[in-house]
Amino acid sequence: MTLVILSNNENTISLPADLLERLMLHEGDQVTAILEGQTLRLAKLDKFLGLRGALAEDSAFDEAVDLLERSWESWNLPASASTPMF
Repeated sequence: MTLVILSNNENTISLPADLLERLMLHEGDQVTAILEGQTLRLAKLDKFLGLRGALAEDSAFDEAVDLLERSWESWNLPASASTPMF
């Protein structure tokens, strides 16, 4: 399967419908992108985000999630990582 990569400033990854089905993903699913060398992995967040309901009264959990969100938003790729290796 060949995909065309386009950039945008939104936190959105568009995938062909057949790939969504093979990955067992659905429109609107929230995933995190994990870079491992030249490999991009997608991991579902639904189970993790579900903890927010189960731990609604746990302020330490809320603080940890907020820290993760702030860290994720401020994270930048190193310059060498954005340069193609081939």
